[in-house]
Amino acid sequence: MRDKSKKLLSVAAAAVLGSTFFFAGCGASAYQGDNLGNSYVSDAPVSSNGGFAVQKGDFVYFINGYESYTADNTYGDVVKGALMRISVSDLNDKKYDQAKTVVPSLFVAQDYTSGIYIYGDYVYYATPTTDKNLETGAIDNTKIDFKRAKLDGTEAPMSDYYFRLENNASKYRFVEEDGTVYCLYEEDGDLKSFNTKTKTTTVLVKDATSYFYDKQDLTNPVVYYTMSVQTVDQPNAGSAEKYNQLYCVNAAAKVTAINAEKASYTVSNGKTYDFNEKFFNDKLQEAKDAGQDAPYDLSDYTTYPYVNLGTLVLDGVGDNDERTMFSDVADKDTKALHSSGYSYTITGYENGGVYFTRKANNENASDSGASKLYYVADTTVSGAEWNTVSGNAETALKVAAADSTKTTAAVSYIDGEKFYSLYTTTEGEATVLKRDCYDNATKATESVTLTGNMASTELWKIDAATKRLYYYGTGTNGKNLCYINYGGSQADYDVEQDFGGDELSAEYAPVTLPLVDWDSSWYKPEIFGDTVLYVNVQSMGANSYKYIYATKLSEAKANQESVDAVEEFKEGYNDDTKAAINYYYRTGKTTAYDAVKKLYDTTQQGIVADFIKQVEEGKLKLEGTVISMVGKMTAADKQAIDEEWVATLKSEPVTDEEEGGLETWAIVLIIVGSVLVVAAGVTIPLVIVYRKKKAKKAEEEATVNAYKRKIDTTDDKSIDVYADETETVEENAEEGAEQAQETTETESVEETPTETKTEE
Repeated sequence: MRDKSKKLLSVAAAAVLGSTFFFAGCGASAYQGDNLGNSYVSDAPVSSNGGFAVQKGDFVYFINGYESYTADNTYGDVVKGALMRISVSDLNDKKYDQAKTVVPSLFVAQDYTSGIYIYGDYVYYATPTTDKNLETGAIDNTKIDFKRAKLDGTEAPMSDYYFRLENNASKYRFVEEDGTVYCLYEEDGDLKSFNTKTKTTTVLVKDATSYFYDKQDLTNPVVYYTMSVQTVDQPNAGSAEKYNQLYCVNAAAKVTAINAEKASYTVSNGKTYDFNEKFFNDKLQEAKDAGQDAPYDLSDYTTYPYVNLGTLVLDGVGDNDERTMFSDVADKDTKALHSSGYSYTITGYENGGVYFTRKANNENASDSGASKLYYVADTTVSGAEWNTVSGNAETALKVAAADSTKTTAAVSYIDGEKFYSLYTTTEGEATVLKRDCYDNATKATESVTLTGNMASTELWKIDAATKRLYYYGTGTNGKNLCYINYGGSQADYDVEQDFGGDELSAEYAPVTLPLVDWDSSWYKPEIFGDTVLYVNVQSMGANSYKYIYATKLSEAKANQESVDAVEEFKEGYNDDTKAAINYYYRTGKTTAYDAVKKLYDTTQQGIVADFIKQVEEGKLKLEGTVISMVGKMTAADKQAIDEEWVATLKSEPVTDEEEGGLETWAIVLIIVGSVLVVAAGVTIPLVIVYRKKKAKKAEEEATVNAYKRKIDTTDDKSIDVYADETETVEENAEEGAEQAQETTETESVEETPTETKTEE
């Protein structure tokens, strides 16, 4: 019997869908983009480049939800995962339904630290390959193509692609240098740069430990890394020195000259690497004599055993170490600070410079500086006076923190000679948020405790204008989003934490944005003025559908009050009643509830009616006033969500025949008929058939099961739920009626809708 009521509920979802149920099957016509017209400004400023949402001028462009790379990437058919845009004014005014599709292709690379980039009139991005594997015939969507498309949406993306990578999780950045857009990317451990003008690829670095991109400015063409120092052209090739070197490279770097006879190549920064040509010639001859492939092509620098087009920043060479061709010529006479040299470990690249730790390779050194976190600015290392060896002196570097072990996951900022670190640490049984300041002028550290209750949280970023530190912890299904003013004195936070005061300081109290629940396996949220955009992992019934949602920072307090008021209203009611309330609270609709309303007793119906009344009177607010979807949802997801909501409502067994009531199959026909009326906008006969015992089995099988074949895809995912529904449902309904007519009485009622409303 429970199965029968579940069928009734799944059918009720069709009524929720309304007209979209019938028009979703229409064949897709050739896609015509949305022309921005005079509102489009080619040279408008760009902010937040590289995330899932980017603002250019008066528009915010965003990836429309978290889609799988295995989804259909047919241009023009893509909705979820496509590129959309919304005007800043509409975003500010909460007119979220005004978003338009710009590029209906999948923006679904698996590097979620890098997204879309806008330069000039174009958006640059990565998308799953649509070509088929020649052997299997399957789409090669584990590979990604790098492309660009016109920003005004009037042109399809380039028919080919700049380049393709086998690994769809490869790290990449689109950057601009001297008017040329490059794509920095990693492949098989190498750092490469693709020039979109010349369509050429340059191998920048091989065999670096790891690559550090600018954490705050994803369009920065500079990358930092460390390199070991090896005897690559000697009989003991491969043995490395204890010390290492710290480098940076620009995306525009290139090799300007190769001398194959001398086994050397010169980099655009002026550095020349001269290798031992005899060593290479001997190896080439050995391979030739053995009938093997040549291990090197001395006319191709990428085959050399050391490839590095970067600029040396710091040389860890010690007095006891022999200077090699990897050291700068100008620094060869400079005395090293430690006899055994330094080993560097980069911790991050932000605030206009590189952060790193180092240790003296001499284990007996009393002050190796291993506990300190150092910083050197880009502008410093690019200066004419910079020396890569003497630059190791404390007077040449800045100390960012006296104890680097506290700042592993810190958020940092700089104010003159003062270097700040925001981090969490354990004090007693509590996890607290600290702000340490190291003053390079006084060599002193000042520490302030901002707040407690920071267990299982991650610090994200700061907004210097508002002095907010954003962080997040565990949400319902994903992560929440919080912020705190980090600019106060200890006294400000003491009041907030009740360390001696009775009044709370709202200015310095931590704030959690209510109902925000985002998927940390995708991109982090984006903030544009007062609006936060994020991928919503909140469950819709039983599942999450991961579309982009918005909430307002300035409304956090009022929103929390409205959420608390709803929770207070629901307190004490049973799960069935709460489910009905939640359905209306989350959707603003009563359609599915009305379809099963008779399953609720009089008291429950009164409670739900009271909730609806209080919302209508403004005493309570719907969820949509706190968080709202931005963009467009697929027809399939709309239907699935409606069915999910139906499944949450009360579904106690329904008797075969209630006194004065209708059979389940009859209710199904009414619901189906209602949908047909709304969708088609024409006069539809609604057949109401009263049960006769001899016809009962035939009626149920002919109607309920026929309808189930159209909407229940739980077991058969190949069923096309978006084909033309009208003809099929009408035929099945008529067939059921005909079978029943032999032994039943029928009454035919015609309804003509006075108003037709189509939901997109």
